[in-house]
Formats: sequence, C-alpha cells, structure tokens
Amino acid sequence: MTNRTKSAARALLLTSLAAGTLLSTGCSLDDILAVDIPGKVAADDLNDPALAGVLVNSVIGDTECAWSNYAAAASHHSDEWIPTSGNLNMREWGQRKMDPQALSGGVLATGSCDSNYGVYTPLQTARFLNNDIFSKLAEFDAGAVPGKAQMQGTVRAYGGWALVALGEGFCSMALDGGPEMQPDQVLEVAVQNFSEAISGAGDAALVTSSYGGRARAKLDMGDWAGAIADAQQVPEGFKFAADRAADLGRRMNYLHRWLNDTNDGISKHGSVADHFRDLTVNDAGELTQNDGMPDPRVPVRTIGNQAFDFSTIHYFTDKYTSRADPAPLTSWEAAQLIIAEASAQMGDVATAVGIINSLRARAGLPEWAAGASASQADVIAAVLAERSRELFVEQGWRFNDMLQYRGSAQQISFLGEPGSIHPNGLDQTGAEYGTVTCWELPIVETNGNENITR
Repeated sequence: MTNRTKSAARALLLTSLAAGTLLSTGCSLDDILAVDIPGKVAADDLNDPALAGVLVNSVIGDTECAWSNYAAAASHHSDEWIPTSGNLNMREWGQRKMDPQALSGGVLATGSCDSNYGVYTPLQTARFLNNDIFSKLAEFDAGAVPGKAQMQGTVRAYGGWALVALGEGFCSMALDGGPEMQPDQVLEVAVQNFSEAISGAGDAALVTSSYGGRARAKLDMGDWAGAIADAQQVPEGFKFAADRAADLGRRMNYLHRWLNDTNDGISKHGSVADHFRDLTVNDAGELTQNDGMPDPRVPVRTIGNQAFDFSTIHYFTDKYTSRADPAPLTSWEAAQLIIAEASAQMGDVATAVGIINSLRARAGLPEWAAGASASQADVIAAVLAERSRELFVEQGWRFNDMLQYRGSAQQISFLGEPGSIHPNGLDQTGAEYGTVTCWELPIVETNGNENITR
C-alpha cells in the first residue's frame, strides 16, 4: 500500500467516525481527499480511549466487506461460473481479462466495497487499519480500556484474513509502500497476525477462527505438519463468517448480489458452470455427474431465466438465498480438508481417505471404495475434488486450489484452457477468454510505490 493509499484509508476512518458509522472505503485520489468534509474528525480525536471499541469495529467492518468482495471475485474468476454478463466490467471478470490497466483491472485496484468486486483497496485498507489501530490501542492505558489485549487480538485476527486474501489471490504484493513480495512472504505475515490473535484475542470463536486461518496460510506455504496441528484445533460444527445485510451496498453478500440473485434484473453476471450442475456420487463412491445419488453439497438449479447476457440460461446455487447471507471465512469442513490435503502430501493417504469418507457420511453419500488402494497423487486429486463440492462457492477455496496446483499433476484448468469445459479459448457464446490466472499487482501500486520498478 502506497503512502497515498494509506492517507486515504486514514481519511476514510476519520470521516466515518464523524458520521457514527463503520469505516467505508472509497477512492484515494488527491483532489477528492482535498475536499473539505463537514464534521470531519481530527486525527488527534482518535487518541481517546473511549473510542477503542469503535476503532476495533472499524477493522471488523472493513475486513468483512473486503472478504465478501474477495470471495465473490475469486469464485467468479474460478471455474465455478461461466461468464454471462452484458456489463463490460463484470464480463471481463468472468472471461479472465482483468489486466491492471483495463477497466476491470482498475476496479480490482481502486474499487470500494460498494463497487463491482473492489478487491485490492478494501483488502489493503483492512490490513492497514489492523496495524494502525493495533498500534493506537497499544498507546492507550490498559486501565482506561477494559479488555485492551483482547481488542488487539481481535484486530490481529481480522487483519490475518485480509493478508490471506492478498497472499493467495495476487501474483505478488506490496505492503505499506515496501518492496514487491511473493505470496509466501505475505502469508507469513498472515501467520504472525493469527499467532498474535491466538495468544491475545480471548474470544473463543476468534481464537478458533485464527487457528483455521493460520492452518490455511501454512497449507499454502507447504507447512503440512503445521497446517494439520492448527486445523485440528477447529471443532466439529464450527463456522466463522462475515456478517452481511441486504440494506446497504458494502454490507451485502456480493456473491449473491452479482452472481446468484435470480430476482434482480441486473444481477446474474455468471451462471454456475456446466461441470458443477447435477453432481452425483455413484455406488462405488466415484464423483459423477447425473449418474448416481445427488450430491446435496452442491445445490444447483435453474428456473429458466436468462442471465444478464440475455443469451445464457442462468443456473444458481441454493447455498446463498439472500444478500444478507453470511460470507464464510473458515469452518470445520475447511479444516478437515486441510488435514486431508496435508496428510496426503506427507504420504498419509489413509488419513486423507478417512476424512473424505467421513465428510461423505455426513452428507449421506457412499464411501470412496477405490480410496483404499489409491496412489498418493490420486488421493491428493481426490481431496481437491472433494473440496470443490464440500466448499463450493465458499471461502475462495476453488480459486486458491487452481493457483496452488498450477503446473502439477493435479492442475485444475481455468476456463478457456485445455482440460476445461471450454478448451478452445472461447466461452459458450463464442467470446474469447483472457489469460489472467493470479491477479497482477495493480498499476496504482506499481506507479505509486518507489520501491517497485516495472
């Protein structure tokens, strides 16, 4: 994040506190920031311990809106949806054309939580405020702020999730105007955030969610044993989600808003991809399509409406039925699949197969009969396939798996690539796909950061 973007983040916090609301993100252009905003709070006014709770809530609110945007954008960019938008920006998301200098690339960089998948600025704002408010809390006398340590743990927990998204979704990253970083370097900072949250948050749900987040970051970095140890701390039935609401743009579940809402004439920018429709499991426990027992984990259907391109039939999922539906960050199911993947990577295929079968049993589905004699490579692929169903359109997992296993024996092709349902580079309407996989560092960063030269 450049100094200019950091200044914007601080200005937005001051303005939102004056209005008595949570932080709202927006454009960081100097001419806009120069406008005199009536009632704007002076920076020194934030040094009031009585505002500690409001400061913490600003981190929570910003991280929740940023994560909702990220999870929706990641799902749209993955192979879970085919592109069906008549809007250029949203169509380029579905067609993998978010060049940093293109329209959609600009929204990726500078869009807010109120825009079509504003991702970079909301995530960087949430991450920056995590650090800024953590430091501000440290300056307050503990006697004036009951639960100060827990508040600091809370902001670290939410900041960790912003860092996970920045580390997973982008090809490279920069923090606070620093040098260009590789994904594992960003994820290491996320691990540090979650570790501080685990030791200080106090709240059981936040601590557990931080174990889940740290397990995910460690899995991404190939720390298999560490990922297993953390994921084992997530109890059965646990789910941690960003709170959403239908009455305010930045509070909406954006996956439902932009992709899944059948009642809005300007939604339906994507339709559930063909290979995620009518999913089944046969008697031998093989994952099939329209051949066996319906898989209840991937509830997909259509009412025959056309999507926003007025050409493609819109298929949607019943996993989200409202713009107010929570946007999950982590869950017991996610943790179990982390254990399964890491175990398989370490050669413990029996544990991985056991978890697959346990999740199948919960869904009332047949066990994977061939798992008992499957190779390590096949078991790893089976875990990824199981996750594609268990966590369908959830938590940005499919996009992450597509990036993590790119170039491996378990590669999951992006739409438009050989091996995908659109192998010839064209979508179902004959429009050409782009080549974007991970998201490039936006031009707003490369142009404004003196430590990055391109």
